[in-house]
Formats: sequence, structure tokens, C-alpha cells
Amino acid sequence: MRWALIGCLCCCGWCQAANWQAQPGQALQPLLDNAAAGDTIVLPVGRYQGPLTISHTLIIHAAPGATLFTDGSGSALLISAADTQVSGLTIRDWGSDVFSLDAGVQLLPGADRVRLSRLTLQGPGYGIYAEKLTAPVIEDCHILGEHRLYVLDRGDGIAMRYVESPQLHRNHMQDVRDGIYLEDVSHSRVSHNLFQGLQYGLHYMYTHDDLAWQNRAEAVSGGYALMSSRAITLKDNQVSEAVDFGILLNVTRDSQLLGNRAVQVRNSRGKAEDGNLGKALFIYDAHDNVIRGNDFANSDIGISVALGAEGNHFYGNSISNNQIQVRYIGTQALEWSHEQRGNYWSSYQGWDLNGDGVGEQSYQPNDALDRLLWLYPSAQQLLNSPIVQLLRWLSSALALQPSVGIRDSYPLMQPPQRQEINDADH
Repeated sequence: MRWALIGCLCCCGWCQAANWQAQPGQALQPLLDNAAAGDTIVLPVGRYQGPLTISHTLIIHAAPGATLFTDGSGSALLISAADTQVSGLTIRDWGSDVFSLDAGVQLLPGADRVRLSRLTLQGPGYGIYAEKLTAPVIEDCHILGEHRLYVLDRGDGIAMRYVESPQLHRNHMQDVRDGIYLEDVSHSRVSHNLFQGLQYGLHYMYTHDDLAWQNRAEAVSGGYALMSSRAITLKDNQVSEAVDFGILLNVTRDSQLLGNRAVQVRNSRGKAEDGNLGKALFIYDAHDNVIRGNDFANSDIGISVALGAEGNHFYGNSISNNQIQVRYIGTQALEWSHEQRGNYWSSYQGWDLNGDGVGEQSYQPNDALDRLLWLYPSAQQLLNSPIVQLLRWLSSALALQPSVGIRDSYPLMQPPQRQEINDADH
């Protein structure tokens, strides 16, 4: 075995951390097993055969072009040791069995405070999978899935279950299932990631106390899915060219959507009667959330509300140039303004007589006939009939059923300037 000991990095009492240099083409597992905890292993440019397991704390520095391959099955790199660091490595061709958790990098229980940086991962299973550990850091990684697979047969770019305080920053996920999937996770921090050509960019399930900011999703089925979670702050994120939704609030409470932008959410195959049009914001049984300073524009539906949305504070947003501004079938009265500040609606046709930037007449994006037609799609053919037009005019003129549906009592005359939202503690 020709491993090169190329120097000492540090001393701590009687212990020394050594710096080892591997040789391309040679088996790495014996070197990993024989290196002492805290040693650094340098991988020059070349090919290295996997899979590999790191069972005690090591630092792996790979030169650009150092590539770990497997035989197309299982995970390529498994880490069970806390405080391990891996940087610069390219990993390819691991397994595709997502039920067996095949991954480019698999972080096993107890691999606390692992740092993965500047990795390039290309394969059909999970890019990085982590379970039952704390405080991992994953940054500046490029994770590329297999675009020829059906999207639900791919692995996620980064998937975490029962993980506390992960930090996920400046990663690029493409052609995977979900870009980042977090389940039973808490206190995550996710920022400056790019999601392209996948199902959901960022997907929360049963999580709490999370923060995501300045992420971008493009050409996805859905941008940001907050499901069965609480206390999530989604701030200054963007999504464009999604098909199903830009942002989804599903059975989620005590969360904040601040300064996000969801545009061009369209389903070219969608039909209003089938309920599958693209929705910039989709609220489903979500309560006690703050939705402020967001831009929902140029989509099939700006905002779709189903199965209740009581207790949400919705103000300071811009809802513009959507085919349907709001779709709400419920029978509750919802006020979408706060402290005499409402939202900007491109479809509002009122006046501002006193110049305070707020319309004098309240705005109701839907009327009783809209709800009737959504409940009974077969009646759509009557939409432009004279009798329906007359009923719509009478409903507006006589303020029929004023207590039902969504109302903005203080509609803004101009799109709000981008608000200065104080940075949360990242």
C-alpha cells in the first residue's frame, strides 16, 4: 500500500493529526480505516473506487477532478462519524433504489456536525440522505439526478429525517425528485439554493421553527411546499415557471411568507373545472399565518383557497395579471387587510379621492356567482349569458351576501414598494 504521509497539521497534547495523500486507482478504504481520528486525507485528481465508509472523524480534501465511482448499486459514501468534513469530491453512478436509501452520500445516525462542501454528485438515487443526527452543514454542492427517470422514481437532492439544525446553503439541485426534502426536522436554515427541473424545490413535512431565504426555483412542479408544519419563515424566495403551485400552505400554522415572488405558475393542460390550474399561492386548511409583502403574478390563479383559511393575516401583497385573481369556494367572511393596509390588485377599478394610496371602495375579488360556477363547473357554459351578467351586476350593485368570501377593505392603488423586512436570526 503506497500512501504518502506528507506532513503534520496540528498537535494536541501527545496526539498529532497527520496529512495523508492517496494515490489514484488504489483502494481507499484501508487508508480511511487506518488513519487516526482527526487526520486529513488528500485526494489528487483521478478515479477512486467506492463504496467507502468513514467510521471515525476525518477530513477529506479532494482536488477538482477527483472522482469516486461505484458499480451502480448502493450508496457511494457512508459517514457515521461526527465532525467529519468532505470537500471538493465528485461522486458518480451510485444506486437507484430509493427504498433502500441509495445515495451519493449517506449520513448515518450519529454523524453530527458533518460538513459537506463543494461536492459534485451525479446519480439516480438520493444525492445526500441524512437521518437521526444534528447540525450538518451542506454548502456549495451541485447535485444532478437522472432526467430520464420518471420524477417520482428519482431520489431527492438532499433528504433529511429526524435532523436537528441543518444548514443548507448555495446548493444547486437539478433533475431530482424534490430539491430539498425535510421530514421531522427542526430549526433548519436554507438559503441561496437553486432548484431546476424537479418536483418541489423545498418540501417541508412535519417540521417546525425553520427559516428559508433567497432560494430560487425554476421549471418545477411546485416551488415551496409547507405541509403539516409550524413556525416556518419563508422570506425573499422566488419561483417561476411552476406547473402546480408556487407556494403551498397545507395544514400549516404560525408561519410567515414574507417578500416572496411567485410568477408564471401555469398548467398548460389544466382546466378550471378539474381544479388543476396553476396557483401562485395555494392555501389548504392553513391557519394563523402571516402573508405579507409577496408578489403573486402572471399565473392561472393568483391565490387558491380551499378547506378554510381563517386567522391568516394577508396584507401588503401584490396580486396582478392572473387569469383568476382569487379562487375561494368557502362560505366564511375573510378580511384581507391589516391596520388599514390591504393589497394591490391589478383588477381593482376603484378611486383614491384623498390621495392616501388606498382605494375608497373595498374590493371583493369573487362574488357568489363565481363560487357557484366553481362548485358546479358544468354551469361554465352560462358564464357569458345575459342572465348571469345581470345577476353579477345586481350582486355588485346591491351588495348581496356581503358577509361571504374574501374582502379587502383597504385596497392599494399601486404595487407596494419592496418592504424592508428585518432579517431574522439566521
